Amino acid sequence: MAESNRPSGVPADLGAYLGAGTKINGKLHFEGQATIDGDVDGEIVSASHVTVGQQATVKGKVSAQSILVQGKVMADVVAEKKLEIQPPGSVVGDVTTLSLVIGDGAILEGHISMRKNEGRVLPIRQDVVKKEGSAS
Repeated sequence: MAESNRPSGVPADLGAYLGAGTKINGKLHFEGQATIDGDVDGEIVSASHVTVGQQATVKGKVSAQSILVQGKVMADVVAEKKLEIQPPGSVVGDVTTLSLVIGDGAILEGHISMRKNEGRVLPIRQDVVKKEGSAS
């Protein structure tokens, strides 16, 4: 039954879908990916990917593995792997993520904290070390 409520351009394997014109007040938990095109006044938590569509407005913290914002988010955002803000998207709040992509024309107002991947150490380039050592 839920499949028939999806717009024709929304694939069936998309996961949870909150359609345009829908308004929710409260905390939403998703095990899989979710697409939000409605209005949410509360927190969104997903173990996977969340897409905030162009028509969506979210007034609450968004936490997920990866997040794509094309609508409006007016709260803090925590993306464990990647946050992508594409026009006409906007985020007004603090951001914590490993990777951040902001498309030309998208808006981000807030503080950004780029987490380092635990246990990941980048090696020093050997050619730079040799050049410095040979100059002495």
